Amino acid sequence: MSNTIALMLSQSGGPPFHSVGYVNHAIGPILTRNGWDVRSFEPPRNDLGEEAMLPYGLAGQLTRFDADAPPHIALFDATGTAARSPARGWARHNAVLYHGLAYGAGAWIANPAVDLHLANSPYLADVLRSLFAFPNWRQRRVLNPRGLMRTKSIRLPLPSVECPDGHPGFAHGADLPPALLRELDSGATVWGHALQPGKQDWLATLSILYWLNELRTAPLPPIRLFVSEHSLTEDVRRGLDAMLAPAGRSCADYFVRVPHLSQAALFRLMRGCRFGLAYNRFPEPFGFYVLESVHQRCPVYTNGVGNNRHLLPAEHGINVYETFDMVEDERGQRNPVAWRGVAERILRDLRQGEVVRGQCERGGRVIESTWNLGNFESDLAQALRSLDSVVEPQINFEAMRVGLGPVVRGLDVATGRCLNDYASHRLVPEAIEAVASLQGRQCGEFLVGEMERIEADFGLFSSGVLAVTEG
Repeated sequence: MSNTIALMLSQSGGPPFHSVGYVNHAIGPILTRNGWDVRSFEPPRNDLGEEAMLPYGLAGQLTRFDADAPPHIALFDATGTAARSPARGWARHNAVLYHGLAYGAGAWIANPAVDLHLANSPYLADVLRSLFAFPNWRQRRVLNPRGLMRTKSIRLPLPSVECPDGHPGFAHGADLPPALLRELDSGATVWGHALQPGKQDWLATLSILYWLNELRTAPLPPIRLFVSEHSLTEDVRRGLDAMLAPAGRSCADYFVRVPHLSQAALFRLMRGCRFGLAYNRFPEPFGFYVLESVHQRCPVYTNGVGNNRHLLPAEHGINVYETFDMVEDERGQRNPVAWRGVAERILRDLRQGEVVRGQCERGGRVIESTWNLGNFESDLAQALRSLDSVVEPQINFEAMRVGLGPVVRGLDVATGRCLNDYASHRLVPEAIEAVASLQGRQCGEFLVGEMERIEADFGLFSSGVLAVTEG
């Protein structure tokens, strides 16, 4: 039996890294240590953009890659499927490693040639299963039965576990200016951080900072937040300033824009902050940023979007605080008062610093014992070795059950407000009645016309509110 594995992975040529590149860069050496003959696909250079329009370079690279005998396993990540879709015949087995679901969905979501779906967290594995189990009521089957039965999660390595002061492969980025360092350590300001570019819910973030400063009392100094300069653009700033104008405030009172930092500089900044915010719009498939903050002994407060709510137990440094009042009202408006409770929680924790530091230390120990290179190697090797023993899936559609989807963070049946990773919104009363009537029942109980009408009216499955699971 061949022991060749072909790696169709993106961003694996570092350093310099970012998180995906760090993980992918570790895979080749891991597989070599475990006895695999590794062949890595290198995408063609595209310095002037010609390749994007006329992919001759890709054709040449794929032809050279195919010159040797077919590999036993082809391991893709979701972005890597853009170079070549997993297909039966090129490799004996195809596996996809998911860092998220933002790329290449058409290449894997209904593809029966993928023998193993590897999610970077149990949360993402549950989301994948809910996609693969999307119900086809007319044909009485799910979208991708093989995918449903062949999805696993693995533990990723966190760079700060290997290098607590910053990995040298993440050297790209600015250092902290001396003046900012002095300000960070002066005690004249309480600092927080929210540096994930493009992910903030700005109304939530602004409201929290507003209430922090309105509610603070002496001797606590002013509270400000470091944010990415790529997020707080001039257009965003003007919009926020217009919101703050009636209160006589501006963004300058609350936010300091920071360029992209090297990892060492980022970790130094986190250690100087008293809290982090991750009130984000987009679901985190894993959660590098919040784990790194806790590992640097800086607690994080979050709406729990995506995997952020599943990473650590309570009182271990990640604080999930979200209420149904944060959902839009009937007019499509959100009230900044909804985030006052977040500020009150942060202010309470600022008064008991040693307690919070102890929580982060407990969280740090969990992080170090869970998301390390040794566990990643063990999980990856075991999952790939299992491919030859996988049996064909047997799915009994009629015995499967309808339940709330894994993207639902909360559902208030009294008001219809739904906190949802896909999109938080307000369900109409008839949709709430449908959820109540469908939840917990077997698929065999439902007629085609009934389910197609409910989905056409309310889109409960296509918005992730409901999902089909194995009974």
